[in-house]
Amino acid sequence: MTPVTPVASIVVKNGPVDIIDGMQLRELGTSGLHISTIGLGSWAIGGWMWGTQDDSASEAAIHAAVDHGVNWIDTAPIYGGGHSETIVGRALRSLPASRRPLIFTKFGVGDDTSANRRAASRADVIAECEASLRRLGVERIDLFQQHWPAPDPIAETARACEELLKAGKIRAIGVSNYSPEQMDEWRATGVPLHSVQSPYSILRPAVKHTVLPWCAAHQVGVIAYSPLFRGLLFGTWTKDKTFPAGDARGTHKDYSGARFARHVDAVQEITGVAIKSGLSCPQLCVGVLLHTPGLTGCIVGARDARQGALVASLGVSVTDEQANAVWAIVARLEQDLAKM
Repeated sequence: MTPVTPVASIVVKNGPVDIIDGMQLRELGTSGLHISTIGLGSWAIGGWMWGTQDDSASEAAIHAAVDHGVNWIDTAPIYGGGHSETIVGRALRSLPASRRPLIFTKFGVGDDTSANRRAASRADVIAECEASLRRLGVERIDLFQQHWPAPDPIAETARACEELLKAGKIRAIGVSNYSPEQMDEWRATGVPLHSVQSPYSILRPAVKHTVLPWCAAHQVGVIAYSPLFRGLLFGTWTKDKTFPAGDARGTHKDYSGARFARHVDAVQEITGVAIKSGLSCPQLCVGVLLHTPGLTGCIVGARDARQGALVASLGVSVTDEQANAVWAIVARLEQDLAKM
């Protein structure tokens, strides 16, 4: 994978940040990878749990995001039974080597969407890496992440990742959905841990007080997934929003009934703050997250070229005043939800 071209650094609240083509880059832990503050998520591209998806539109989304400065894509075998990785690989092959983004994928739950399986033995880790390399059509994965904690010993999983790292099949090691205690256990093995991926949005801020401080103390990068709460924080939904068949959001308690209506009210209030700041609702919501010390980047999904270009515009900086205004709205929302 072509390394990111080094550029001059400037100092901001979250540490040294690079700028390429107007996009902020931050170093992912101690990996040596400098990633744009926004990465492209490809769960929906797999055509699983988000309704049907057109493959040509998916490739257009990837190209548009890269054209606008996004330099990494996050995928996983389970996203559509390997289909997401296959489409990402196809999009990569149509780009010149100098423009190809970094590829982050995962292991530990396999590619069978009908199975609820978590496995991270040495054999599982090695086999999943080889399968992902084939689907993606690359010789090396830039970040290989354990998707969910598994029953297998963390030491065995870590050693298997170290084996892949030494063999040159991966460039960096990450975990996802790990607690600080689990990361302590990984760290005790002596195997490098470069990043953790956690759910983090203004509507689900728990890791702000747990995972983020731990990672800041141990120089581990943090990637936020679902920063726009699976679309709600784009600010375009109304209270009569419905979801098509096959879209799992329709079964979530926060996407229907009184709870959904209260969320929409809060998002409308946040949109008002954003407009006064000259920002869109998603720009403000993601900017507030990126304002958090210790956060490296956010994953945002896109399903077509328009959304791919939009994703790249979300990596904005916000002020303390703007962040405080958003957190105050969230606090009132949480108080009301607790009564429901």
